Amino acid sequence: MEGSVCLVTGAAGFIGSHLTDRLIREGAKVHAVIRPGSHVGRIARNADKIVIHRADLEDRDAVRTCIERVQPEIVFHLGAETRAGTQASPAAAHLSVKHLVEPLISLVEALEGLSVPPAVVVRAGSIAEYGDVPLPYLEGVREAPRNAYGAGLLAGTQYLEMLADKLAFPVITARLALTYGPGQSHNFLLPALVEACLAGRDFDIKRPEDRRDLIHVDDVVDALLLVAKQHDRACRLVNIGTGVAPTMRQVAETVVTLIGSDPQRLHFGPAQSPSTELRSDTSLAWQVFGWRASLSLEEGLARLLSVGDGDHLRAGHGSG
Repeated sequence: MEGSVCLVTGAAGFIGSHLTDRLIREGAKVHAVIRPGSHVGRIARNADKIVIHRADLEDRDAVRTCIERVQPEIVFHLGAETRAGTQASPAAAHLSVKHLVEPLISLVEALEGLSVPPAVVVRAGSIAEYGDVPLPYLEGVREAPRNAYGAGLLAGTQYLEMLADKLAFPVITARLALTYGPGQSHNFLLPALVEACLAGRDFDIKRPEDRRDLIHVDDVVDALLLVAKQHDRACRLVNIGTGVAPTMRQVAETVVTLIGSDPQRLHFGPAQSPSTELRSDTSLAWQVFGWRASLSLEEGLARLLSVGDGDHLRAGHGSG
């Protein structure tokens, strides 16, 4: 990445800030796109090493102006809103189109207008795009998302598939499993659990038998960079996960053991029927890019808890 002009949307977010930090270390020229008024705490320590562009991705003209100014060689699109959340309603569907689909199309349109197109666009998708389909999730399956967030991201994936042969640059969607690590918002279960255990507070796990594919942010950043470096125009979609889905009970008990907190502080809800599982098949990532997750859950949690900067561990304000 040394010397490459890299544009990162959602750079002030959880994954975006880790990616930005890594790009700087690799010698890239980093342009960070963040929303007007959004908090920049996660990237504040790198403010003198990057160029920050405050642009609303829902503003088509602002996106075009930013792209023309930067002339990026590599684009990482991580600026996906989660405001539609877990809702499944017409109102949530409308929001998902506004916050997820339209910004993606505006970004692609602006990049297509450049006299020199980027070498590659790597876009972050989500395991939530799959929904009610057989496990493990495979890239070729017909998806059935459960909520507007998953459906909105999937709509973007399908628009990119439709446009792929007409674009002057490849766009690859990396469908990420549930990502965790330092600096994640406490609105998510794992950082909230860690905070409670460190503080010696009680914590409720409402659905202890649900299973989730959890991947450390360092593995995700490794994957995003590898996809960008070794992009293959024939590969438009790739799962990024561990392929393992522990129960939330197992995750909570591992956290308690690693921290050395009182296991009696954990309270588990009744077993739900049916329990749910999110788990991707990651064999394509290995076949095409030679990538697989390097950290087990125990190793990833130990790395999270060993972060020396307590403020970074607790810097979970803003979007996830």
